[in-house]
Amino acid sequence: MENATKALLIAAAILVAILIISLGLVVYNMAAETVQGVDLSDTEIQAHNDQYIRYEGEAQRGSQVNAMLQTVLNNNINETDEGKKVTVYNGTDESNVLLSTGATRSPSRVDTGKSYHVWVEYDEASRLITKIHVVKND
Repeated sequence: MENATKALLIAAAILVAILIISLGLVVYNMAAETVQGVDLSDTEIQAHNDQYIRYEGEAQRGSQVNAMLQTVLNNNINETDEGKKVTVYNGTDESNVLLSTGATRSPSRVDTGKSYHVWVEYDEASRLITKIHVVKND
């Protein structure tokens, strides 16, 4: 009878150990998901922004603007995180969208014989470029 009692105590100890290990794994997985979703690293932010900053300027040629539109389109199609998608506006009015985040095909091309003023806007929270404005110079 004494051996059966010891065996039951050992079995209970093993079950408690398994329960503690399982609980630890659950807590670890929850913490890992939270850490991954918090912030992008400075390198990721810079890599995202660098692909658009090179198109910024007051006298960009139409061919450069067309290349930028294609870059934005490719990024938006391949990006799963909505916060990293970019909208391109035609002018200062944000109701005149040239390329939306949900676009799946290239927008109409701008006149390559003209010059354009292109500037970007950053999202304050994420520091990512989320808006680009294109205005034709007179």
